[in-house]
Amino acid sequence: MTDAERTEGEAAAWVVRLHSDQRTQSDQEAFRAWLDADAANVEAFSAHVAIWDSVAAWGDDREAREILQFSPLWSGFGRREAKWGVSIGGVAVAAALVVFVSGGLRLSQHYATVPGELRTISLSDGSTLLMNTDSKVSARFSQGERRVYLERGQAYFRVAKDSHRPFRVFVGHDEVRAVGTAFEVRRMGDRAEVVLEEGRLAIFRGVEQAADKPLLPTRAASTPPKPLLYMTAGEALDLADRTPPVVQPANIVQSSAWRYGRVVLDETRLEDAAAELNRYGGPRIVLSDPRLADIRISGVFHTGRPRDVVSDVVRAFPIKVVKDDGEQIVLAMVPSASPADTPAVVKNSR
Repeated sequence: MTDAERTEGEAAAWVVRLHSDQRTQSDQEAFRAWLDADAANVEAFSAHVAIWDSVAAWGDDREAREILQFSPLWSGFGRREAKWGVSIGGVAVAAALVVFVSGGLRLSQHYATVPGELRTISLSDGSTLLMNTDSKVSARFSQGERRVYLERGQAYFRVAKDSHRPFRVFVGHDEVRAVGTAFEVRRMGDRAEVVLEEGRLAIFRGVEQAADKPLLPTRAASTPPKPLLYMTAGEALDLADRTPPVVQPANIVQSSAWRYGRVVLDETRLEDAAAELNRYGGPRIVLSDPRLADIRISGVFHTGRPRDVVSDVVRAFPIKVVKDDGEQIVLAMVPSASPADTPAVVKNSR
């Protein structure tokens, strides 16, 4: 037996065991240890969960039910368990959806990027997720819904259509909900920016989205909350605490530039430009003089190349580099200069 075959077998045994009403706290702890031991374990287990989603969807189909077989299985735990077998071409695959409704274990997929990294994730439903620099996302899918939690940073979602399972992106106590569409969300502390490229989005506020709450069933028992507003393609939204959100036309070119390794600055304050560029790693741009903050710059720059911006700024303004040690690039006003000597804006394109 190869390592891959052993991992698949263990994953199948775990989904069966965790679906059983005989599971114990020790089982849950052992399962967590098994997941943490190897990333391949998480991938194998996720694949079996995805299979179960497909199997469950066949439940109302008569021909599909004839394919489904219920048979006993003696697991490695020494107790009689049960499994759903899907017989296709003589191959049986055991799968179970792990959902503990109150205080129990749920499988979440966690993804993160380091400063300067872009990462593309293929989700189990066919959706894709592109994560920007220094971002963190977790995902939990069930038969009734698809939940994604943007814990920090920025992500672009291209959502596979599934009218029976809304795609719910949570940012703090706000929710961005889609069925099939393409949009991006950026989280900045208590604020979030949403840009919709394709399709339609529903925005909810003050939602309960804690990770310890159960996933919604296929048909929610309670009346779902009404959305605050809807967005259509080409619109942008700024979500901030205690501030009524306002939908505005989106600048898709500017908002999507990060996906191509660029940042677009449009008469942007130097302080804000430095903060944006510092997200992508490399030496940090530091302004040592408060007079530098309101200088405006425009242009298209490479992410992760702060020295390009510094070079242009130093050429255009009475500014000098007072320190560059590989970790910081510290800028200061030339001593003989005054704020009146600085032009209103510098433009460049790379």
